Amino acid sequence: MGREGISGPKKRPDRRGLKVKVRGGVYHIVGTIRVGKRSQRVRESTGIDRSAPGARDLAEARRIRREAEILEALVHGRKPPVPFAAVAGDYLEAHDPGPADLRNIGELLVAFGTMGVHEIDRPGIEHFYKRRFPGRAAATVRRHMASLRAVLGHGVKQGALEYVPQWTRPEVAKRKGKSISKRFLPGEAELLIDSAAPHARPIMALEYCTGTRTGAAVHLLKENFVLAFGRGRVHFPETKNGNSYSRALHDYAVGVLLTWLETRDDDHPEMFLTDKGRPYVVRIGHGGHIEAAYNAARDRCVARLIEMDMDDRARVIAASTPHWFRHNFANRLRREKGWDSKMIAVAGMWEDEQVVGDHYLGDESDIIEEGVRSLEFGKSLTQVAEEEGQDVESA
Repeated sequence: MGREGISGPKKRPDRRGLKVKVRGGVYHIVGTIRVGKRSQRVRESTGIDRSAPGARDLAEARRIRREAEILEALVHGRKPPVPFAAVAGDYLEAHDPGPADLRNIGELLVAFGTMGVHEIDRPGIEHFYKRRFPGRAAATVRRHMASLRAVLGHGVKQGALEYVPQWTRPEVAKRKGKSISKRFLPGEAELLIDSAAPHARPIMALEYCTGTRTGAAVHLLKENFVLAFGRGRVHFPETKNGNSYSRALHDYAVGVLLTWLETRDDDHPEMFLTDKGRPYVVRIGHGGHIEAAYNAARDRCVARLIEMDMDDRARVIAASTPHWFRHNFANRLRREKGWDSKMIAVAGMWEDEQVVGDHYLGDESDIIEEGVRSLEFGKSLTQVAEEEGQDVESA
């Protein structure tokens, strides 16, 4: 029998025509499913980046699941659950988050992407974070959790989820005043930088004069700098929070960087190189680029302080880390310029000025500090009597 003899229903069988397509580097599910006279058209993002490991398989699994959900709805009238990947994809399109959030959500899609958003519960979330961050700092874990909470909150707003499930978040211990004591005295930071290996010295000088993170510094290009005394400048095209900044560069850092460039005979466009003379490899989700070099510089600096009979300061420097080394930029702006937390946050590229308020402004407010300093201590009884116009003997 030829094609002309086939009846209408045989010509147009039920279609399950969902396909996986790439749009803008992200996998989407597109197509139309028909059951009898009923149909549903699908045009949705999976939120899965095509460059992620196993991305194609994840997208195909999502497509199969969506087909099953739509068929269930068309045949039995049951509303299909909304997958986490769909909620995450919609969140990404609506909010355009920064690189840190994108990395976090990418990991969440691998873990929860094919699950219905309503299936993500407290045990599953806590199991994921226990496996993902064994022994990591509480602040790091909480930042990652904030990305999950944002996606789930978006799901509630879109009606895909009734409420955001509660789970245990690690507590960040607030130890007031601890960061305040970790300050370099004049000349100590310069001694530490001078004690560093040649390849680490320019990075440390940049961190000390701008407060920038090591991860944002090591990948800068030579073209990102203006190395001229009196008008030095550095441009950060992209930082951890997704912003770009252009900041004034102190002459001290300009001098260190110019000295570093004079020693180089390579053609690399990067400003900073490893001890092997190669550009730094991009690291996703963690730093530590110069930790070993910093520790070696710190040990040499401590030895030099001991030689100068400055054992007390040597013990302070011995406890220093790259983290609070760069944060002393904020301490200096506070102590030497008297700037408030907002100005310091802008200068040091801290997105949250509360971080500055918690760690660098001390335990007391400006009003309290001024009041304490204005008290008149150390007067003798004679001085008090003279000020009050009394004769001490007659009194």
